Amino acid sequence: MTVMPAVRAWSTAAVISLAAGCGAPPPPTALQSGHPLVQPPPTVWSPSPRPSCAGSGLLLHAEAPAAAMGLRVQSVTLTNCGGAARHVKGYPRLRLLDEKGEPLRVTIDRGARQVTTAIRDPGPKALTVRPGRSVRFTLAWRNTYGDTTRPPAVGAALVVTTGSGRRRVSGHFDLGATNLLGVTAWEPATVSR
Repeated sequence: MTVMPAVRAWSTAAVISLAAGCGAPPPPTALQSGHPLVQPPPTVWSPSPRPSCAGSGLLLHAEAPAAAMGLRVQSVTLTNCGGAARHVKGYPRLRLLDEKGEPLRVTIDRGARQVTTAIRDPGPKALTVRPGRSVRFTLAWRNTYGDTTRPPAVGAALVVTTGSGRRRVSGHFDLGATNLLGVTAWEPATVSR
């Protein structure tokens, strides 16, 4: 088949004019400072800065949660940076607070067996935390949401009560509609410095 030069010239002109019709994108316009695209995107979890050990002699630190298929697992470490031995026993006493600092109604699952069998619970026992040593526990929860009659439970801070007072750590505890927070017992831990 032979294409006539006039048809070829018309086809080329049509393609060029179609491409020109799309044109170059307009120059970008500056966004106002309050525009949502100017703000950085929110993060699901950001580690809280390691607080200093001044005053209390105890340092509470939460690692980043590991997440897979709705299951969240997070280690929380308590370090004795004071001069005297401290004692913990059994399971930590916990309270979960919302973003306004109000307590959430949460069921604490000691041993975390209602949440998952994928983490090991060392079982409750009394531990002495000597200066420079640490103990830890593990939290586990599921971000499942099947009950549309109530809003999902989302905690913004965890309060841990020990014999020498309360320690607080920020986080993002998205319990969905389960309202169930699993916790393992205290166990010795090593902390990298």
